[in-house]
Amino acid sequence: MRKILLYPGWLRSWHWINAILFVLLIWTGVELHFARPGTAGLGFQTSRVLHNAAGILLTFNYLVFILGNLLTRNGRYYLLNIGDITKGMMRQVRFYAWGIFRGEPHPFPHTEERKFNPLQKITYLAVMYMIMPLMIIGGWLMLFPDKIPEEILGVSGRLFYALTHTFLGWLLGLFMMVHIYLGTTGHTPTELYRGILTGWVSVHQEHSED
Repeated sequence: MRKILLYPGWLRSWHWINAILFVLLIWTGVELHFARPGTAGLGFQTSRVLHNAAGILLTFNYLVFILGNLLTRNGRYYLLNIGDITKGMMRQVRFYAWGIFRGEPHPFPHTEERKFNPLQKITYLAVMYMIMPLMIIGGWLMLFPDKIPEEILGVSGRLFYALTHTFLGWLLGLFMMVHIYLGTTGHTPTELYRGILTGWVSVHQEHSED
């Protein structure tokens, strides 16, 4: 067994800032939807200010992610191939649903050339390159509601963006919960968390081949 550096400093910083902002945005987003006079919580006005501030910070943090992937080797880990979509994804689904409970070796262990298994890669591509941009764009438009069209697809433009923003927020919340759980599925429950804290991940040589 040896260790490799999979998470450089800039990526670890981005990840934990992103996690903190995610939690704050989910918390304040729920408050904005359900806050009522006299109920416990931050209150509508405080939640609105915190939500807007966290959304602006998330935008700049997302730009760090995009630039980092363009300017460093990290971007190559997101490149899909045909095998990821066909055999690879199904092998990983089977492992999570069955093999992991039988102690089978991971079908796609970490290597210097592969940080994500095929299912992770497809999910992260959808989240980071589709859902996140849509979420950020919608959030900025809601900061400037006068820029939103009066009507979209036969409904109020503001209502359309509010519902879309909420739906994407719930998707990202679900992603975060699954992400936290899958972080416990290394060789030990804390192995993957140590990796994103220190940057170093163990490569188990006996499982290094597909």
